[in-house]
Amino acid sequence: MNRREIITVAGGLALGARGAHGASPERMKPQIGDVLVHAFGDRVGSAISPADVKDDRIFAFAMASDGVIRDGSLHNQLSLLRVDEMAMSEKTRRYAAGPFLAVSAACTHTGCEVSGWQPDTHELICPCHGSRFAVLDAARVVLGPATKPLALLPIEQGDGVIRVAGKFSRRVGPEPTY
Repeated sequence: MNRREIITVAGGLALGARGAHGASPERMKPQIGDVLVHAFGDRVGSAISPADVKDDRIFAFAMASDGVIRDGSLHNQLSLLRVDEMAMSEKTRRYAAGPFLAVSAACTHTGCEVSGWQPDTHELICPCHGSRFAVLDAARVVLGPATKPLALLPIEQGDGVIRVAGKFSRRVGPEPTY
């Protein structure tokens, strides 16, 4: 085998180890059928059952059927919430699985982790610059500086787990600056 053939084979193997879009499996966006798993704590990596989601939100990542957890990017981190489905807007309900809703945890302002949760107002809060997002109304911005809503991830429940049912509602995180 000559040098060119070795480089070609090695490059092909490296690309094959990455996802269909050039991303490693850990960095790929959640895929339809992925199971949501605990992102942190003593249950990290274990599947989230509907009974696990109570009054507080749970941070989650998607896990592929081969066991790969898609935790290689903050853009894949989710806030999984249980809210009153009758209080959801029609748009929000399209992404929910009954009372369960998966919302991107990447702020649309600068990409910080949206880690605050105000259950009495149903708002997710970004601690970096104070942006607030109305979960019941498709995660629209209530208070900036963010100008775009958080992305919603369609989910479904069944077999005791919560699964990804589609693609994010919009671009995750901030718009790129060129």
